Amino acid sequence: MFMFRRRRTALAKRLWKARVRRDNNEARCPEKTVAGAPSSAAAATTTPSPVESDERQFRNALFKRLDDRQLETLLRAVDTGGADAAECVAVRPFLFVDPAVICCRLWRWPDLKTAEQLKNTPACQTAKQPDMVCCNPYHWSRRCEIERPPPPYSRFVKEKLKPEDRAPSECSWDSNDDELRGSFSTDGDEKPNEQEWCKVAYWELSQRVGRLFPVDTKSVNVFWNVPLGTGLSLAALTQHHFSPAQSPPESVLRNRTKIGQGLVLSREEDGVWAYNLSDWPMFVNSPTLDDPESNSYLVFRVPSGHCLNIFTGNPHGDRIRYSNGVRIGPVDPNAVRISFAKGWGPKYSRQEITSCPTWIEVLLDPCR
Repeated sequence: MFMFRRRRTALAKRLWKARVRRDNNEARCPEKTVAGAPSSAAAATTTPSPVESDERQFRNALFKRLDDRQLETLLRAVDTGGADAAECVAVRPFLFVDPAVICCRLWRWPDLKTAEQLKNTPACQTAKQPDMVCCNPYHWSRRCEIERPPPPYSRFVKEKLKPEDRAPSECSWDSNDDELRGSFSTDGDEKPNEQEWCKVAYWELSQRVGRLFPVDTKSVNVFWNVPLGTGLSLAALTQHHFSPAQSPPESVLRNRTKIGQGLVLSREEDGVWAYNLSDWPMFVNSPTLDDPESNSYLVFRVPSGHCLNIFTGNPHGDRIRYSNGVRIGPVDPNAVRISFAKGWGPKYSRQEITSCPTWIEVLLDPCR
């Protein structure tokens, strides 16, 4: 019994030490006493702040409710930064706070305020149990707050794009041709599957890599090469590249290392959500996030650990513009482009999406 108690205590101590530190003006651990400072000041530095006292109270209450297996699961998720966070850590709500908020504040986002800022990831099974709360901080994603109006760096004028600089779903087509041509996901020769709700293509700069990946499950992980990961491995696509073998540019090789756990695309009741699981931000352009009155595309930055509703199923028309009698704009209004770690736009050296080292394009079925 004593041995099990010691093991449990060790797990709890490791979890407490692994918590995210606050800024210096609100540190969770007592600061070191400055040499020559009065003893009363030294005593004050060792007095827990109200925030720390509340968190200690929560910690004690939480750890008492978790069995050894749950403590190990929680520690494994925290230690691996979410790389090994498959299992839920479910508890019933207690005390005066939301356990999920405090856990995410302790181990991920010290500045988190309310539960409204959080959203369960598709991997969380506890979300289906209304009387339980998941305390695994990596089963939560932080909602990305869209700036309205967005900052200038996120806008880029469509008329400035040359045809060779456009992604395939942005190509122009003849006004007399009603068929969509150059769509990345169909290439004009693939039959739709009623069970598929989207297809994903991986791009490196202006070259598509590997085959198209059809998605017929509610959610799909898109990652580089995660051990035991299920979904679309971009590393695997590069091994079956259909173009002649050649060494990728250095910028591509560097950016591949930043994809990591990548993202999750999830089809939900209110649209399609993208959850950023990597350690780097991702940049999104979607027809449903564009301003219908603007002559510019918008690119939104989604930080690590955040999520964004990238497609509501109600795009703002087909975003068509006319130039010399030729319609210019996305061929498919249901196409979404996501770049890993690198943004693009007028304030970047990368003016177009095809200048981004690694990115994906998602073609969604016509909104239902």
